[in-house]
Amino acid sequence: MTLQLNIVNKDFKHSFSSGTKFSKSPCEWLCNYSLKLRSGGSPAMTRGLLSEFGAYYKIKRGMQQKDDKAFAKLIKHKFKKFKYLDAEKEIDNAIEIAKQFEKVLYERQLRDIVGYQAEMVKKLDGLKYPVRAFTDFEFANIIVDAKSTMRMPSYPKPDHLRQQALYAKLYGKPTALLYATPKKTMYYELNDEDIENGYNQIFNHFKSLENYIIKCNNNLEEAIKITPLNTDPNPFAWDINIKQEAEKVWQKYQ
Repeated sequence: MTLQLNIVNKDFKHSFSSGTKFSKSPCEWLCNYSLKLRSGGSPAMTRGLLSEFGAYYKIKRGMQQKDDKAFAKLIKHKFKKFKYLDAEKEIDNAIEIAKQFEKVLYERQLRDIVGYQAEMVKKLDGLKYPVRAFTDFEFANIIVDAKSTMRMPSYPKPDHLRQQALYAKLYGKPTALLYATPKKTMYYELNDEDIENGYNQIFNHFKSLENYIIKCNNNLEEAIKITPLNTDPNPFAWDINIKQEAEKVWQKYQ
């Protein structure tokens, strides 16, 4: 593998996933964002994408609790776009979770979607690089992030709270998390403390990444030399092909 010269290029943008990844595993971050070594999707990711799309479609078409056969057919058709994933078992789950998402949003009178999977890029004070975000559902007065799951958490996950805290700062709106299984839901709107604490944490992740880039003079070879290759922190991220490619690069440049 021939290395690119820089860790990041001039068009680099922070994102929640990038900052979080760096905070947990710099070597994994280098593999994903500089070396472009990434695994494919997962059945859970497919379930999430399909259920979010399904809820969006039902809200836009006014299909609340109606025409289940047509809706199921639509989701199965949409699934064909994700056929590279072994996730057919997730179709039925996605259909039921989409109904749960739409039901909660409808009950809360959140029906006028002004943005769906829309991109936001904004420069934040104290950071060299801008921040990019994609929302699930943007309404006039709130951002709602939908999380599909097969096991309902007792409380919102810390990473999810940090993500929504960042979005609250970017969009200048309240934010909420909507969890759904095929049978249960949990809706949580972030309070001021959630937003302040979560934003400070992700901001610090961004600053740590920028300081790392400065320390290495934005030189990828230098970054590899000072960053141990540790595939233990998140073994599920290291499929065999990525692990082998990463080991080759580290053996060559360390």
